[in-house]
Amino acid sequence: MSKAALAICIVILLASVGQQRVEATVVRLLTDFVQNNVAGIPLIHKTEEYDFDPEISKKRRELYYELHGYRGEKVIERLGLGIDGKHHERLAYQRHRDEGHLQGLNYLQP
Repeated sequence: MSKAALAICIVILLASVGQQRVEATVVRLLTDFVQNNVAGIPLIHKTEEYDFDPEISKKRRELYYELHGYRGEKVIERLGLGIDGKHHERLAYQRHRDEGHLQGLNYLQP
């Protein structure tokens, strides 16, 4: 096969491959830029609806106070004691350390 015949075969092969239209035109780039950077992606503008009952919080308040104390005092104490199984030793140490202190402070005592 000669070089000319090989060149013709390559040209025919390339011509037969479907050419896809390139959509990266200047107008497309500008509209994408405005859409994504100024207006926001369409996902942001999607509206969601949730079933919400504001009265449930009043019903669950008592349970929360019972489990975690007012304003979560018991939760804060439990978090401060750790979760590695040595919470009893830490609690005993903290109680011994704070014995005689007014809320853990020295300078308010007479």
